[in-house]
Amino acid sequence: MSLTVLTILCISITSCIGIFIGSLKFRGIGLGVGGVLFAGLLSGYLLEHYAIVLNPEVLAFLKEFGLILFLYSMGLSVGPNIFSSLRKNGLTLNLISLSVVFLGTLCAVLIFKFSKISLPELIGLYAGAVTSTPALGSGQQILAELGENAELIEKSGFTYAIAYPFTIISSIIVFILLKLIFRVKITDEVARYEAEKVDEDPHMQGFNVLVNNPSFDGLEIGNFLKMMHYTMTISRMKRGDEYIIPHEHIKLQMGDILLIFGPRKIFQEISFLFKTDPDRDLMEESAKQIQSQTLLLTNPQRVGKPLKKILGDSKHHWVISRVIRNGISLSPTPDLKLAYADQVVVVGKTEETKPLIRYLGNDQERANDTRFIPYFLGMILGILVGLIPFHIPGVDIPLKLGTSGGPLIIAMILSYRGSLGRIVFYTPAHVLNAFKFLGILLFLAVVGLASGPGFVKLISSTEGLFFVAMGITITTVPLLIVGIFVRSTKKMNYLTLCGALSGCITSLPTMTFVANMSNTNAPALGYATVYPVTIALRVISAQVLALMLF
Repeated sequence: MSLTVLTILCISITSCIGIFIGSLKFRGIGLGVGGVLFAGLLSGYLLEHYAIVLNPEVLAFLKEFGLILFLYSMGLSVGPNIFSSLRKNGLTLNLISLSVVFLGTLCAVLIFKFSKISLPELIGLYAGAVTSTPALGSGQQILAELGENAELIEKSGFTYAIAYPFTIISSIIVFILLKLIFRVKITDEVARYEAEKVDEDPHMQGFNVLVNNPSFDGLEIGNFLKMMHYTMTISRMKRGDEYIIPHEHIKLQMGDILLIFGPRKIFQEISFLFKTDPDRDLMEESAKQIQSQTLLLTNPQRVGKPLKKILGDSKHHWVISRVIRNGISLSPTPDLKLAYADQVVVVGKTEETKPLIRYLGNDQERANDTRFIPYFLGMILGILVGLIPFHIPGVDIPLKLGTSGGPLIIAMILSYRGSLGRIVFYTPAHVLNAFKFLGILLFLAVVGLASGPGFVKLISSTEGLFFVAMGITITTVPLLIVGIFVRSTKKMNYLTLCGALSGCITSLPTMTFVANMSNTNAPALGYATVYPVTIALRVISAQVLALMLF
C-alpha cells in the first residue's frame, strides 16, 4: 500500500468514527461534526504510538482544500441572509454578536498579556472557546503569513481541541444562570414570543374581506395596491356568483369579496378598511374554477429582473400572489427583483399561465442541478482575492485575506448578488450542505491527526487544566456580561436571547438545549439571525489577534 493510499485510508476511517461519535447525544446534545476532531486526536495518538507515518503533502492538501471548500460553501449559504439579518430586531441581535466577539477578543488579549501562553496556542484556544473552525483556519493561515514556526502553529490544534467540548458545557451553565438571575418562567417567555410572532411574522397570510366601504367603490385594484404601498396582493375575488382573477385594472365594487395576501401585521389595517370574514375560505370555494401554481424561476435571463418587467402594462388572466425565497413569502411588489430558484405563486387558469411558465422556466430538474462552472469560478475568484497583498499601518509584512477570508467574502458577495451577467451562482441547498460537511470533515480530521500526539500529553498536565480554565473564561465572560445587559435594558425574550448568544459562539448543540426547553423556534431564529455575521466576525477577529500580538 502506497503512503498516499494509506493517508487517504486513515482520513476515511477517522471521518467515519468521528461522524459516529458526533451522532451520539445526551438529552438531545451532541458534538456534531466536532466528533471528527476527537476521532482525529485519537487516531493521531495511535499512529505515533505504532510509529506509522502519513504523507504530509497529502495531509496539507486535504486540510487546505477542506477549509476552502467549507468556507466558500458557507459563504454561499449565508450570503443571501447576511444583509437582511441586519434589519429591525436583527440589528439588535447582531450588535449582540459584535459585543460578544469584541469581549471575547479582549479576554484573549488579556490572557496573552498576563500569562506565558504562546500566540498559536492562544489562537487555538480562542477558536475552540467559540467552536469556530473558520477562526482556527484563519488564524493558522495568518500566522504562517507572518512567518511563525510550523511546529508552533500546530499547537493551536491542541488548545482548540481542549477548549471545544467545555464551550458547550460552560455556555449551557451561563444560560441556566441567566434564567436564575432574572427568574425566568419559560411558559411566560413562550407566550410572549408567540404574541410577538403574530406581529413580526414576515410570511404572507390570507385574509377574506368584504368590500363595504363606499370610499373604495370604483377604485382600480392597481391604484388600491399602490395606495397600500404594495404591502399586500389580491389573488382572488368574488362578484355575485362569479369568481374572478383580479388584474390591476378591475374596479372594486361594493359587495365584492376579496382574498388578500399580506403579512399578519397588516390585518388590523385591513380590518379598518373592509369587513373581515374569517369564516370564509375563498381559495377553497374557487378551487374548481381558479388554480394556484408554484413556478420556479430557472431561466437565467430573468434573474435580477423586477416583477414589473413580467407584469408589464397589459391585462392578464393571472395574478402573482407572492414570491417564496428561502422559505419566506415576499410581497410581489413591482420593484422586487427575482433570484434564481425563486418560487413564484401564480393564481389563474392553467392554460392562461403557459406564457408565464415559458418565461420563468419552471424546470425543477434544472433547479436541482449543481452548476459546477459558476461554483468553481467563484472559488477561483475567492482564492485569487485572498492572495492579493495589502498593507496595514504599523505592520511591516504585507498581509492577505488568505484561503480563509478570500473565498468566504467573495462567496457572500456572489450569493447576495445572485448572478454576474449570464453567470448564475445559485447552488442547491442540499449540495452546499454536502460540500460544507465534506470540507469541515477533511479539515478537522487533518487537524486532529496532526495534534493527537501532543494533545494526550497536554490534557493530562497542569498546563492542560490552565487551558481549560482560560477557554471557559473566553466563552462565559462575554456571554454573561452581554446576556445580563441585554436582558436588563432591552427586556429581550429569554429564548431569543439565548438563541442569539448560541449563534455568537456558533454552537448548535447549545441552541438545541435552549430549544428543548420551549419547543418553539425562537432560539433557532435568534441563532440564524446572528450566525452569518458571526462567522465573518470570528474569521476577522482571529486575524486581528494574530496581527496585534505577533
